[in-house]
Amino acid sequence: MKIKKVLAMCLMSAMVLGSLAGCGKEESGTTASVDVEDPAWQEAMTTPYGKYPETVVYTLGKTATNFDVLDGTEYEGDDDVNNAWTRYLKEKLNIQNTNLFEANDGDDYEQKVSMAIVSGEIPDIMVVGDYATLKQLYENDLIADLTEVYENCASDKIKEIYDSYDGVCLETATFDGKLMGLPTTEISHGPGILWLRKDWMDKCNLEEPKTMEDIYNILQQFLVQDPGGNGEGQTAGLVIDPEIAGNSGGSYMPNNIFTLYGAYPKQWIDDGSGNAVYGSVQPEMKEALEQLSKMYSEGLIDKQFVTRTGDDRKGLLNSGKSGAFFGNWWGAWEVADSMSLNKEAEWVPYICPVGSDGKVTMFSGNPNSSYVVVRKEFEHPELVMKIASMQFDYSRYQEKDEEAYKELTDYGELNAGGSILATNIDYYDGFPRSSKLVVDALESGDISQLNRNDLTTYLNSKKYLESLENGEESTSSGWASYNSMLCASLVAETEVNRVMPVFFGSTQSMALKWPTLEKMEQEMLLKIITGEKPVDYFDEFVETWNKTGGEQITEEVNQAIKK
Repeated sequence: MKIKKVLAMCLMSAMVLGSLAGCGKEESGTTASVDVEDPAWQEAMTTPYGKYPETVVYTLGKTATNFDVLDGTEYEGDDDVNNAWTRYLKEKLNIQNTNLFEANDGDDYEQKVSMAIVSGEIPDIMVVGDYATLKQLYENDLIADLTEVYENCASDKIKEIYDSYDGVCLETATFDGKLMGLPTTEISHGPGILWLRKDWMDKCNLEEPKTMEDIYNILQQFLVQDPGGNGEGQTAGLVIDPEIAGNSGGSYMPNNIFTLYGAYPKQWIDDGSGNAVYGSVQPEMKEALEQLSKMYSEGLIDKQFVTRTGDDRKGLLNSGKSGAFFGNWWGAWEVADSMSLNKEAEWVPYICPVGSDGKVTMFSGNPNSSYVVVRKEFEHPELVMKIASMQFDYSRYQEKDEEAYKELTDYGELNAGGSILATNIDYYDGFPRSSKLVVDALESGDISQLNRNDLTTYLNSKKYLESLENGEESTSSGWASYNSMLCASLVAETEVNRVMPVFFGSTQSMALKWPTLEKMEQEMLLKIITGEKPVDYFDEFVETWNKTGGEQITEEVNQAIKK
């Protein structure tokens, strides 16, 4: 987000002043007096689930919760300090939050974080949205070292989850051997998925796609044979996002077509010799762009994709005007409205196109994008690990208290949110792992291995399957939930080539030059794909990109990696 780049620049000049103004002041929360000789206090401060003998109060920087959805329910009147999650943590750990600030997720929250830092009013616990802010907080000695409390108070499950990322997540939050933040984990999005109208394929007598040639032929026949009955020239081609590619979890992005040709747009990758290069300026991009430009010229890509909004794209697919889009394992949610708008539609996922080795190549996304930090002078830095262990382990995997379980489940079903840490900690292969457990439970009837989130998916899927068996009309959400789960199982069973980018951070020159370079790149992609410029225009773009700061930034990225 642009605002993050502005905030980062402001923080660089304001951070030190903020620290002098009082960022290291007396503890902002009010806690009980600690008797370090008391075994109860010792246990609470050195174990994941030990309950404090007296209430510990802490301040929080919190993203806003929509408690209005609770109106008319038994939870009406709940607020930031008295809700299902605060009651749960009060009962389990004997802790209570007060909010130092609250803001809507996104730019509003980032502004509040920067204001808190500059003013010196840092809450005991808060989330920071990028690595640059985490680094600046560490360099100005404003946040607590969490190394020891991670060892003592992160549950075995939490540690196992972080281990599934091969240490990458924790490394990004580690400075000089000290863990300075609790990273958000970004579960793997898996390879891109081509979602197709299977009923259209059947009408056209088309086989399942594997290669780029198969995809090309299917899209061509959708236009020529018009299986949707839209009329000549009224069927749109492949629906794509005007951003084109580069987001590993982005819907409508034909990333798989780029990776087929060895191109990795918008990723910093290893060039094979240990040096980082920017994928968007590598020669492999040309062949991918040539393929996409050819498809666009023949109508195999939606001719109006440049001006489509998100709602427009969904509308094309759900109304039957298009029968193809690239998504991910949750792509069924993009076309869930087909259940009511276009009931004959049958959407099926395919992992393609495959290369000469028979595999799809994917690039992984940033394994973590935000961090939970603790104010340096806070008396109980272990609290953040205890909350994380309770929120992302105990409540999901171990909770047996039916009353507590019901409140948390009700909040989830009402979409109320309210959890204390606005982050997530889950396995790298979290969704495929969960889906396999649910599929196994649906087949066996044994739900003993399901955690709280899995059980919700299981119940929704079971209800959907029962409606089919009874000849009843199923809900669009039930259909989407079940089919997304099956798609995740498909991902888990399919062998792919994974390429891990080597850099996700920022450098000194990026703050000033990257917006211009991003704009240049976006214009190049659109001009070549739509035919405004020939494919050879790419070479001109690369030369200009390097001269406009790209070469300097590449040097800085490599220096950062070596450092």
